[in-house]
Amino acid sequence: MTDWLEENAPTHAKVHRDAAGNLHIDTRTSSSHRTLFTAHVDTVHRDQGPNKIRKTDTHWHADGAPLGADDGAGCAMLMHLLHAGVDAYYLFTQGEECGGIGAKWVAGNQRELLSEFDRAIAFDRRGIDSVITHQGYGRCCSDAFAGALSDALNVDERLMYLPDNTGVYTDTAEFVDIIPECTNISVGYDAEHTQAESLNLNYYQHLSSALAILTGKQ
Repeated sequence: MTDWLEENAPTHAKVHRDAAGNLHIDTRTSSSHRTLFTAHVDTVHRDQGPNKIRKTDTHWHADGAPLGADDGAGCAMLMHLLHAGVDAYYLFTQGEECGGIGAKWVAGNQRELLSEFDRAIAFDRRGIDSVITHQGYGRCCSDAFAGALSDALNVDERLMYLPDNTGVYTDTAEFVDIIPECTNISVGYDAEHTQAESLNLNYYQHLSSALAILTGKQ
């Protein structure tokens, strides 16, 4: 998965892997671009081989094993933003499902890099309406930031994002002592890690549309 992401990065991007195997893709053209986008490349599976997917007009469904939308959907959304030309820093992490292995390495070894960002946004939340303000042990972003991001995404009237204080954990939790605003937003999957996992394709397309409007990359 990481090999594929690296091979398909935009040709103008600065690309490298760190000692933990995380993939860094930097498309910033100035110091004014202070957003970090994250998604994790690992999924919860017991068997190797291609994922089995049952497709309908509105959803992709798992077929005998987890779908892998957690966090394949997040990785795909980052690639969408990359190829739409959104200038930002993109981090594809290893081992989130094993306790944030890759993100912990970045937090422990690249504090100077993380200090370049005002916000870290993960695409790794179930459902269709959450902008996470709390992860596990406590607050990860302000209510003001979560509200502003929700309003910006809701520019697509088919979306109804709201601040949500019921987050559990994703990689951005590791960055809260360095980056002022860290969050995780819904990317459309449900029942992750199970044979009932699904991805809401209608919502996913609406989110793609909202991000295009928000970033001026329609």
